[in-house]
This record gives sequence, structure tokens and C-alpha cells, in this order.
Amino acid sequence: MRATQEKNTLKKGTIVSFNSNLVTVEDYESGEEILCTLRGRFKLTNTKPMVGDRVEYTVDRDRGRVESILPRINVIDKPKISNVDQAVVVVTLSSPDLPYATIDRIILNASRSTIALVLILNKIDLTDPKKINEFKQIYRIYDPILSCVFTGEGIDELKFRLKDHISIFTGPSGVGKSSLLNSILNLKLKTGCVSQSTNFGKHTTSSATLIRIEKGGFVVDTPGFTTIELSNIKPLDVQNFFPEIKSAAYGCAFDDCAHENEPGCNVKALVEKGEIPLSRYENYLKILKEVKDQKIRGDNFEKKY
Repeated sequence: MRATQEKNTLKKGTIVSFNSNLVTVEDYESGEEILCTLRGRFKLTNTKPMVGDRVEYTVDRDRGRVESILPRINVIDKPKISNVDQAVVVVTLSSPDLPYATIDRIILNASRSTIALVLILNKIDLTDPKKINEFKQIYRIYDPILSCVFTGEGIDELKFRLKDHISIFTGPSGVGKSSLLNSILNLKLKTGCVSQSTNFGKHTTSSATLIRIEKGGFVVDTPGFTTIELSNIKPLDVQNFFPEIKSAAYGCAFDDCAHENEPGCNVKALVEKGEIPLSRYENYLKILKEVKDQKIRGDNFEKKY
């Protein structure tokens, strides 16, 4: 009887932030936030709860205690956050003017850890209309959102795509991630200007916190990228991060076609027809070469030692 009573006191929620050695948990049913301690066994077993964890917890008066962590869907390392099912990649073609090669690397980096991806071209009020149209054509596979915080363009569509997801906002500093979140959620996240010397922004977000969306779901703002790593990717897996290339690969003559110089390559045929954007294909080849070079260096290192 006692065991049944204890079980009935278990509640479920999501860790939305850390406060020193305490965590704030949002209850699944009520939406209330409660400050919780962590069971000592987490430290003994070297188990580290993180923002995004779905947990079971108990309440004693005005304080809760996290009893267990439910299985995670995924974990993003920088910053440490779990159960993110959608990445919102924010880029610009003005202030800062990001090259397509950089944008493709950012998309690849975000796609490695999440299930879905939303691509946003921000600051369209500062961008040449011809460049906007070119961007829409190149990245049509992602159905990109065109946004401007000052006019409100794209904000309603973004709100719709955020609903019922745990979404991570990412992209280089200075592209307006925090400004978009301020606009969507009426927040006061710190925003920064673009450095005139580097044409890139300064970091304005330093910690991960889940923020509740009014109509359901959470968003998390993260520090801007300083490096984009291509480690731990197999050469044949690179195409998985280019959806239009991955789809076309099913029509190639060989299952292990890398879409370089192989005969019967459907990807190259579609590039020549203009059905796959040339810049996407060229950036795919550059990343593929880099991944192959890293593998060769790694293999040589293992042979040496």
C-alpha cells in the first residue's frame, strides 16, 4: 500500500533551466514551474541531468526532487541539451553576408543532431531582392522562411512551425536569433551588433534555457557558432545532409556512388539539368573532400601509432 502511494506521488515534467545545484522543472499537466533538488544517486552514478530532460519528480511542500530521468531521444553537446527534435537555422545575406558554403556547413552541423530543420533567411529588409530570390531557389528543398523583425514578415509562419516542438535556434552570431525570439515570445534576450572589422556578430547568448511557446512546445537559444566541425562523418554519409542529393542518389547506377566521377550518376545528371542547384552540389563536393582528407589523416595516424 505504501509503495503504491509513493508511486502515485510521482509527477512528470521537463527540465527547463539550471539554477546552481537546482533545476527548474515544468510540469507536464499544469505547466507550473517548480524548483527541484537532485537525488544523491545521480552524483554517485555520474548521471548528469541536462536542460530538455524529461523527468519524474516528487513534491514536498514548495520544493521538488527529481527522482529519475526518462530515456532521451538525442543529446546536443554544445550546449548540453536533450530531446531537441527541430533545429531552426537562422542565416543572413546582409549584415553579415554569409557565403553559401558557410550556410551549407551550418545546415549540415544542425542536421546531425536533430530530426527536422527550419531554415530562415533573416534581415530581408537589408537584402537585395535578387539575392533573396536566388536563395529561395537554391534552398527550395527546405521551404525557407523569409523574415524581418521590424516589419513582422515571416513571424507568424515561424510561430506555426515551432508549435509542439522542442526547437533549437542556431546560426552565426549577428544574424538575429535573439531578435527573432524577442519578437516571437516577447522576451528581452540580449542582442548584439555586427562587428565592422569581421562582419560577424558578437555572442549575445551564453546559456541554454527552454522557453515555453504559448501554443505548445519550447525553444532554446544557444551561443553563436565559432567553429563548424565535420568530425565523425563517414564519406558516404555526407549526402544524407543534402536532401536533394540523397533523394537523387536512389537513381544512381551504383549504391556506393559518391557523385564525383562515377558512371551512371543520377545526381550529376540532375545538376546538369538544373534540377539540383550547382552551388549545393559544389559545396557537397568540397565537404566530401574535406571528410575524406580527415579520414586519410586519421587512418595514417592509427597506422603510425
